[in-house]
Amino acid sequence: MGNPGVRRRPVQKRSIERVERILEACTALLDEVGLDALTTVDVARRAGVPSGTIYQFFDGKPGMLRELALRNLDLLLVRLRRRVAEEDALTWPRAAELVLAETVEMRRTVPGYTVVDFADTRPGGQTFLPPGEVKEGGDVLAERLYHFALDEAGLPPLPHPYRVMRLAIQSAAAALQLSFAASPEGDPVMIEQGRRLLRAYFADVSSDA
Repeated sequence: MGNPGVRRRPVQKRSIERVERILEACTALLDEVGLDALTTVDVARRAGVPSGTIYQFFDGKPGMLRELALRNLDLLLVRLRRRVAEEDALTWPRAAELVLAETVEMRRTVPGYTVVDFADTRPGGQTFLPPGEVKEGGDVLAERLYHFALDEAGLPPLPHPYRVMRLAIQSAAAALQLSFAASPEGDPVMIEQGRRLLRAYFADVSSDA
């Protein structure tokens, strides 16, 4: 059936194009009006489709947001693969720097990313990711980044990996929230502080591996 929130995947070219227009309209409106003010009616109007078309493919607003969140995560991993391929001797501290750098760049350049960047990582926060993919030990972002680090980047295992990854993600999220609160480009001094925080943390925990 696919991801929760997605009712059916388009097969025909015309349907694929409609879904792409819907998602593009959704990302544009997220940047313009924000998450709370976003409605399926406005998305349909911007995409040039009847409102009912959205419900043919998604379970409304939550389904569109989950799809965008997963697309953003896939895009991050694509970008990380390119960066990792350029590294001679990757370490956990350097990997953390790369993740932060790519996340900052995506916040600057990917429409809607600041609003739907995988999930709200604060305790009790709203998640846009499919609940079936979130395991008890961690969230989708923590799991995928950790397995990417081991399976594709060749990094050694960490002690208490999902606790480490979730803490790092929430710490980075806090630094980025402060960095981008006043400017769409982000405060470079605060971004640098976030980089130093992550590098020091992973230097410490990876020394215990």
